[in-house]
Amino acid sequence: MVDKDETKQKIWNRSTYVIWATAFLSAFLETMFGGGRLQECNFGEAIKLLYEKGQTWSSGGVLSIIVYPLQLILGDVGSKITICLMLFMCVMFATKKSLSDLIDWVSAPFLRMHQAIQEARGDIPFEEDYEYEDYDDYDDEDLIEPSSELDEIPYFQNAPEPVEEPQPESEPVQDELLDVSFTREVPQSDPNSIDIPIDVPITSEPVVKSSKSVKNDTPVAQDEELDELIQKATAKPKKKTKKEEKQETVNQIEQEAKKTKSVSSDRPYQLPPIQFLNRGKSNANDPKTKSEIREKADILHDVLGSFNVEAKITDIARGPSVTRYEVQPAAGVKVSRVTSLANDIALNFAADGVRIEAPVPGKPAIGIEVPNETRDTVSLRELLESKEFMESKSKLTFGVGKDIAGNTIIGDIAKMPHMIIAGATGSGKSVCTNSIIMSILYHASPEEVRLILIDPKIVEFRVYDGIPHLLIPVVTDPKKAAGALGWAVQEMLKRYDIFAEHSVRNLEEYNQLCKRNKSLQKMPQILICIDELAELMMTASKEVEDSICRLAQLARAAGMHLIIATQRPTANIITGLIKANIPSRIALSVKSQIDSRVILDMSGAETLLGNGDMLYLPNGQPKPVRVQGCYVSTSEIEKVVKFIKSQSVSEYDEAIMEEVDKLTVTTSTDEKAQGNNSSDSEGNEDADLIEQAIEVVVYAGQASTSNLQRRLRLGYGRAARIMDELEKMGIIGAYEGAKPRRVLMTKEQLDERKLKKMKS
Repeated sequence: MVDKDETKQKIWNRSTYVIWATAFLSAFLETMFGGGRLQECNFGEAIKLLYEKGQTWSSGGVLSIIVYPLQLILGDVGSKITICLMLFMCVMFATKKSLSDLIDWVSAPFLRMHQAIQEARGDIPFEEDYEYEDYDDYDDEDLIEPSSELDEIPYFQNAPEPVEEPQPESEPVQDELLDVSFTREVPQSDPNSIDIPIDVPITSEPVVKSSKSVKNDTPVAQDEELDELIQKATAKPKKKTKKEEKQETVNQIEQEAKKTKSVSSDRPYQLPPIQFLNRGKSNANDPKTKSEIREKADILHDVLGSFNVEAKITDIARGPSVTRYEVQPAAGVKVSRVTSLANDIALNFAADGVRIEAPVPGKPAIGIEVPNETRDTVSLRELLESKEFMESKSKLTFGVGKDIAGNTIIGDIAKMPHMIIAGATGSGKSVCTNSIIMSILYHASPEEVRLILIDPKIVEFRVYDGIPHLLIPVVTDPKKAAGALGWAVQEMLKRYDIFAEHSVRNLEEYNQLCKRNKSLQKMPQILICIDELAELMMTASKEVEDSICRLAQLARAAGMHLIIATQRPTANIITGLIKANIPSRIALSVKSQIDSRVILDMSGAETLLGNGDMLYLPNGQPKPVRVQGCYVSTSEIEKVVKFIKSQSVSEYDEAIMEEVDKLTVTTSTDEKAQGNNSSDSEGNEDADLIEQAIEVVVYAGQASTSNLQRRLRLGYGRAARIMDELEKMGIIGAYEGAKPRRVLMTKEQLDERKLKKMKS
């Protein structure tokens, strides 16, 4: 069924062409029969003259005023040529005919006249002259006369009328249509009569074709319905007019101006322009895409039919990375029969994996998601320009991506209020985290949202170092990251004390109070992003887990939120306590169902395609949604960061940095004290052994655990601890694989150390 909007648009277009054709026809009549006096008049006199001619039917009337400017610009001959061409083009567009069709239509009467003249002259033979020319070589004697015995057959002379069998009131539905043949006995009233077998199909009973017969004899109506579904799935989005684009630009500038006014007047902040980001690329309107969808729909129908599963394709939705075929099974067909065919369907499609969603939320159908041969790129710019993002009041709104139906998916960290992002290497985890940060930079000023970025991999968040949104520089040391999380816990408790003092319940109410009471200072929301949780859990698991759990339980009302990303979604990294307190999840491609269950508590992430293909499960949603995540390149990030840095120099809070360092030192001191309290004598012995180890490694010129074991007659565990102490003291270098560690202390420095020890 054709969409109503498209029908109205077609009617409007054709009416417009007809009006223009009428106008140019009137102009054509004026140029040919009007007398050519318009060039001597001004515009008002020309309209008056044409009106008078129109009353006498001697011209095209006022509608032919088009002639006036054309004659002034092109002259008499040029205006005639132009009007003829425009009239011809309007007729072509109005009748939906091409140039060749119009030529054939005009020349058809002349061709028929020419053919009639040729036939009248005898040049072209009539049909009677050559209708039986193929049989001229046969003689009449070769023709076989019909046998006269057929006239004597009583069956043909007095054949009884077939008796209709009474139709039963209710009969079981047949699974297949069988061709039934039987021999009918003819009454032998004559000894020369014979029996003739006749095939009579039974048509009195209702017949229902099985899935096998359907795949071999597809109805035309079903093909038309499938074509409509494909047309709907690949429908081209309505293009914006220039006026709409200009209006959107004006609205964006006004919104940015309002946001700029909300920032303090001494240091105005300007949001980065959207032109720094690239647009995405879509292949939905490619003819190859339509043929691909049609081919896969036929394959799916045949595969289900080959397994005797009777089903009907009710809808097709093409997303950026996958296409979902919504299949409605017939009455009596179990859902498990379709879901069990996932591997067989993937085999016939030659696809990496097929995900089956049974049922599709809100629909009586089973969704079969098949990967696209050509994937579309979803850019961050598309999401930031969307109506949902522009109208969002939350400063922690971010662009997630596009779902299978092509709808824009926007998230809000303030409602989540914390989120885990997990996926294998190359699944798009870091790109997803960067898109969240970039969305916040495009939506909030430093006075509204502050960031704490923890990057144990060192290379992911370094590009953001120096922007005014950061509370402290990007944290790369895992031990210092534990201190940063500890400061966040203290800041949370401090905010709750302030809320209790002013009788408010959350950050939003406190900031509303600050607007009325100018003596109070607004508090920004704080977003803590951790790029690799596994590295932190290996270094200081107890402190990190305790801080994350306390923040996840209490930090929402204080305006503090966590984004945790990891490429190792195992139970010892994403512990039960962390999962219980962080409800929102984003699962990217993983290697096994076990990893998928750790993230989502269900399977499905193992069938994802990677490169941003994700299952998005925000807080409060019963089932995850498959989304193609947006992409933002490093060059785009650098442009935006450079623009933000050009506005103001970043000023980190020295008090926060000192507090983080203090907590880091406290943590390491507590660990050391805990080890010393276990055995004081062992600590004293270790101090003596450390001095001996220093002398051994300095004179040897290299340091290794096995060398200390031999020289000092120690076990491996004790020698390894001494090596770690020497590294902390700066005497030896860091671990370099199988190579011995470099010795950083010279013999002269060793002698000075001995002298200091003797004096003390």
